[in-house]
Amino acid sequence: MPITDRAVLECFYGPLWSPADRAEVVRRAHRHGATAYVYGPSADERTGPDWRQPYGADGNHLDELVALTNDLGMTATWRVSPGAPLRRERAMQLSDADELALLIDRLTEMVRRGFGRVIIAFDDLDAELDPATRSAYADDPHPMAAAQAGVVNAVHDRLAGLGAELLVCPTHYWGVESSRYRQRLGELLHSDLVACWTGSAVISPTIAAAQVRAVAEQLQRPIWLWDNYPVNDWDSVDGVFANTMTPRRLPLAPLQGRDPGLADVLAGYGANAALQPLAGLPALCTALDWARDPHGYDADASFARALDETGQGKSLRVLAELAGPSILAERSGRVAEGCRRVLAGPDPAALSALDETIAQAAIAAAALDGPIAAELRPWLDALRTVLPISAAAVRAIAAARAGDPVQNEDIAALRTGLQDWPRMSIAAGAPYALADHALALAGGGTPTF
Repeated sequence: MPITDRAVLECFYGPLWSPADRAEVVRRAHRHGATAYVYGPSADERTGPDWRQPYGADGNHLDELVALTNDLGMTATWRVSPGAPLRRERAMQLSDADELALLIDRLTEMVRRGFGRVIIAFDDLDAELDPATRSAYADDPHPMAAAQAGVVNAVHDRLAGLGAELLVCPTHYWGVESSRYRQRLGELLHSDLVACWTGSAVISPTIAAAQVRAVAEQLQRPIWLWDNYPVNDWDSVDGVFANTMTPRRLPLAPLQGRDPGLADVLAGYGANAALQPLAGLPALCTALDWARDPHGYDADASFARALDETGQGKSLRVLAELAGPSILAERSGRVAEGCRRVLAGPDPAALSALDETIAQAAIAAAALDGPIAAELRPWLDALRTVLPISAAAVRAIAAARAGDPVQNEDIAALRTGLQDWPRMSIAAGAPYALADHALALAGGGTPTF
């Protein structure tokens, strides 16, 4: 049995997609069974700190999105975070009637633009309320839950009159353990409302039907699974959330770890897209394939089809292995496994196999072109450093184990490479360990890994 409401979420911290890339994602997602598209990127600040500002004439990209989704029979959804997670000083004052009226005006504008559904998101917020709201709800058992429920219920009443649907993403939006916040929010929210939830964690390796039933009981309403896969905004090279971030990790792996029984308990499903719209499409399409047929889903077959649809499937298969293990899977790829075999002890066959694997990876990376290559530029640049160093490590280890002198240029390459190692995640860090070990064998330093 399929999950009937299957959405793509463009709701991440990172650079804003172009309208052309967004349209390509919509079309491909529709072919894999998507019935809805959620627009709410943090980089469009009118979904966050600038929620008070109308789009007006500069919302043409939204009109294009609505027109495309309508043509495909999909529901266009707009997400707004009035709590402004990245700019808390711009957050809505929840107890202010004028602020509430302004929020309703903004959402009415979006519905009239053609968005058939709205998500009000209170995720990624601290527990601090502005003084006026804290005072207004001081007598409630949970002031924050009461204040949020007041806003959401008022919006619900307005949107119902316009024929639009409303979802709510709570502040406690992940995990199975109950909280006073969840219980109180569930008591106060309108009974028609559905709540978003991301699973046992913000990024959930596995999600089970029993967990959904538990959270639905706590919130006293149906659950819409906001699946944070393949989104990669949690893995920045500098460790911070910002709309200019570069992720360390590539989302090149199929969706796994989702209980087929979720189809019986979910009100809907949404897969949050990766920051790279085109390179992230294969993983995104596997999530939609799963939602369309949870019991018949074959992760590897789905991923193979989605890679082939890019027209660069051969290169992307190699990069998928270089990307290392997904948070959803333990498979580490041929480069990482090859490094592990070499580090395990003397084995000339292992060295030869790893050398060939590294050469194939370099060819595959160089063969990528077009928009996908442009998206992956930081990662491909890192490979141009890591793969030659890995090849130098293989040569150094082979020479040292044979009792031969290691070439000076290989020692220099290893030493410089380890000092300037890229910050991208490549083959689960195994090439770094290999280079570190090789430099030690060559007498060029003490291993540190």
